[in-house]
Amino acid sequence: MLAASGKIIVIAPDLGLRQSLTFALEVEGYQVEAHASWGKNYAPSKSALCIIVDDQVLRFRNDALQFLLHSGHAVILLTDGLSPPLENSPGQTLTKPFDGAALVGMVKRFARTS
Repeated sequence: MLAASGKIIVIAPDLGLRQSLTFALEVEGYQVEAHASWGKNYAPSKSALCIIVDDQVLRFRNDALQFLLHSGHAVILLTDGLSPPLENSPGQTLTKPFDGAALVGMVKRFARTS
């Protein structure tokens, strides 16, 4: 199966989570670019279908949150459900642990509207 054009950006500090997300999305035919952290001067290409980011990345990186709020990219924010919600959090949220099908469903909805 061929997925919609554009890649999915995954940013999660936990290696296991990053690998699981990458695997689940690649099985669906998506191209994935995975990162452990938000890099200095990080800017995903305009062709990125969406950005999936673990809320732990944003807790200490106000520049990352500001970028996501103003990027125009579709965003899926993964939260632990225990920490207070991030103020002005962008996009859709998914509480961990989550079902892989729920994540893929969100990505597919973004693909249909892009």
